[in-house]
Amino acid sequence: MAHKITVTGCPTSSIQDYGKYLAFDMEEKGSPNAPKGIPFKSNAITYTVVLSLKQFNKLNINQEEFSQRRFVVQGEPCLDIPFEQCKGEIGVICMQIQEIEVKRKEEKGKPQKKGSRAQKKEDHTPKEEKKKEEAKPQVLAPEGTREWMTLEDIKVPETFLKFTPGMAKQKAVEESIEKNGTVDKPIIINPDTHELLDSYSRYYVAKQKKLDRVPVYY
Repeated sequence: MAHKITVTGCPTSSIQDYGKYLAFDMEEKGSPNAPKGIPFKSNAITYTVVLSLKQFNKLNINQEEFSQRRFVVQGEPCLDIPFEQCKGEIGVICMQIQEIEVKRKEEKGKPQKKGSRAQKKEDHTPKEEKKKEEAKPQVLAPEGTREWMTLEDIKVPETFLKFTPGMAKQKAVEESIEKNGTVDKPIIINPDTHELLDSYSRYYVAKQKKLDRVPVYY
């Protein structure tokens, strides 16, 4: 089985055009919390991502705006990228790249002008729908998140299913969901098998709250 790697973040360099393909650098910060029993912390790593012109064109983003966007890249590590082209510590052959839409806080709180289309559209929104939208918490990705995954895709070993997390842990996770829209920390899984390795209490509460998806870390 080929090695898989997922990188999430913003480009840290401009796009380098090599004719048949493009390349750019991305940096990922290390996770602040390692699994229990491991005395080490992961440090920031710079990746050089290589993608085809076809993959880039599908994004419908010009090169000037590219560095200002946030992406998730799924690919395979590569040691054959020429040294002068691979500025990062690890080279990645891009298999799939997708832009992550980020809601800007300043746009959310910006007052609208009278008579604008946005204002008129809002005036026609039923009051009940407005209340529902206001009641929904803004989902904030906890630090260390590698990607989002549905609960159905996470495989839980029988050893976890045999016990119920303590009420104190459940309450802490419930408070985070009410405040941030998701669990307080990423759920740790095996990237190849999607098997849950740690953070069962977060998985348990997320399932009780019927969350559509949760943040995960490998």
